[in-house]
Amino acid sequence: MKTQAAPEPSAGQSMLPGFEDLGIVRRRGVRGWFRRHPRCMDAVVVGVYLLLSLWVYPYAFYDLGDRAWWLLLGYGVIAGALLFRRSHPIPALALITLAEGCMLLLYPWQGGQMLGLCFAAYAVARNRGLLIGLLISLPACVLGYLPFLRNDQWNAEHGRSWWMENYYEPMGLSEIQSFSVLAVTLFFSVGISAGIGAAVRRGRSHEQEVLEWARRTQSYARVAERNRIAREMHDVIAHSLSVMISLADGARIVARKDPHRAGEVLEELSDTGRTALGDMRRVIGVLREGQDVEAARRPIGDSLEELYEGFRQAGLPLTVSLTGPQLPEDAGFGLTVHRIIQESLTNVLRYGRQVTDVTVTIEHRPGPDAEQARRLRSEGLSSADQAALGMPATGQVVLTITDDGLHPVHGERRESMGSGQGIHGMEERAGFYNGSVYAGPAPRRGWMVRADLEPPQKG
Repeated sequence: MKTQAAPEPSAGQSMLPGFEDLGIVRRRGVRGWFRRHPRCMDAVVVGVYLLLSLWVYPYAFYDLGDRAWWLLLGYGVIAGALLFRRSHPIPALALITLAEGCMLLLYPWQGGQMLGLCFAAYAVARNRGLLIGLLISLPACVLGYLPFLRNDQWNAEHGRSWWMENYYEPMGLSEIQSFSVLAVTLFFSVGISAGIGAAVRRGRSHEQEVLEWARRTQSYARVAERNRIAREMHDVIAHSLSVMISLADGARIVARKDPHRAGEVLEELSDTGRTALGDMRRVIGVLREGQDVEAARRPIGDSLEELYEGFRQAGLPLTVSLTGPQLPEDAGFGLTVHRIIQESLTNVLRYGRQVTDVTVTIEHRPGPDAEQARRLRSEGLSSADQAALGMPATGQVVLTITDDGLHPVHGERRESMGSGQGIHGMEERAGFYNGSVYAGPAPRRGWMVRADLEPPQKG
């Protein structure tokens, strides 16, 4: 079972990457407030449209007289359509285009031309995308400006406009040039509005993707955290109870023949129970508030000797050998080694029958030095190839736990009453360090657990 190397979080270190409250991604400030109150945003849009459109409205009375009042109907229709631009963007754009065309037919110089269409184009592109926004809004703008083709008829009926006499002619622009400048400027304004709407659409889509990624990450982190807690609780409880049961059975056997020895065994049983209770309190304390983290890291490094002694007191004939350099001083890696050995010996204590010898071998194989690595690369072996051949740069730590109990085929080994979580937990722990675990019958007799781990790099 090979997995990508990643250090196992030590006790007290949460795997939840800061997503306990997804409310942190909610926008704050004025923009966020308007996002949460869209009706208020509608009112602002309508207010901006009316403000920019009506400030030049009084000049219409100079050219149209009382007929200028009809323009208010057009402003009202556009303002009402803007209220539905989010829920019905395309019908709103069509209604606004019709209203703009009618207003230009009545008064070609009316202020705020195509401003309502800009808002509508923004809404269409935001809801349907840039391509649809441009394909709908730009032709609509052209249709809206068709009344400019009858400007000669309008001049014949109303005479020269106040805007031509006081604004465009002083700039040296003819009437056709003035209409052309207005039409081209507003045409590009509508297109730019659609582009802004499409950009907002992409931004919000990205925001939703980030939020969904955060939700998935939170869900995965919770599952991983639950699995990590389950592993820790299983290791602490299974180990302690197995030792206590073995001591209790031993005390019952020797009680009749050697009461003094039975008392010593019961004292060891009591010490084991107190130690288990202390371990449980440390784990629970870390899970609750992250307190006493250093105490929760107790099964690291020199605690292996204490672990061995506990199993010896429980009756295991244990032999330990260590070859190669000392194990790396890494808290997570040391905890992984400790738990794998603990689980393996606990299984021997629980299920082994007629066990007369238990051997724990820890073999630390350093990786190739700089010269060897250079030589291997010159031979065409990359770092990945070297690792695949069992020569990772960081070396390997091989844990082998064997016993000489009866093989299951002989019917002498007890049927496992466990759920398989122990072996699965060892595989998960080994996977954090690109490792693999074998647990099964030994070649000749008994049971064997072998774990190959890649220690973390220094620094």
